[in-house]
Amino acid sequence: ANADELLGEMFLEEMIPTIADLKLAVRRATVKRLFTPVLVGSALKNKCVQPLLDAVLDYLPNPSDVQNFAMFHKEDSEESSRLILSPARDSSHPFVGLAFKLEAGRFGQLTYIRVYQGMLKKSEYIYNTRTGKKVRVQRLVRLHSDMIG
Repeated sequence: ANADELLGEMFLEEMIPTIADLKLAVRRATVKRLFTPVLVGSALKNKCVQPLLDAVLDYLPNPSDVQNFAMFHKEDSEESSRLILSPARDSSHPFVGLAFKLEAGRFGQLTYIRVYQGMLKKSEYIYNTRTGKKVRVQRLVRLHSDMIG
């Protein structure tokens, strides 16, 4: 009741909230970052894995609920600016991604990339913010979970 006004009003009016009211209140407070839901479970024998996945869907924001930003560093200066990200995965917006893993696999060196906005094509150049250099994309490989391992 302290983190959500609607639930607080229900408490003051001595109404009994339903489970749906409680879930909506937790979601509103979580999206506003006023409340952090905590679940307990174990990966051993999949104890409470399904309730955890349900809680992710019930309480955490989807991309349309929040506005995401990326820091845009200009190549020739030290200044940076905030770039509002669009969830569209097409060429209408500039490519923004995060390389999060390097691996020497059967395709050669693989770099796993999480795409936040835009589109990446073979032979394009991407800007590495860590080194400040442009890197050419040699080859793209789409991996599925059954191909790894």
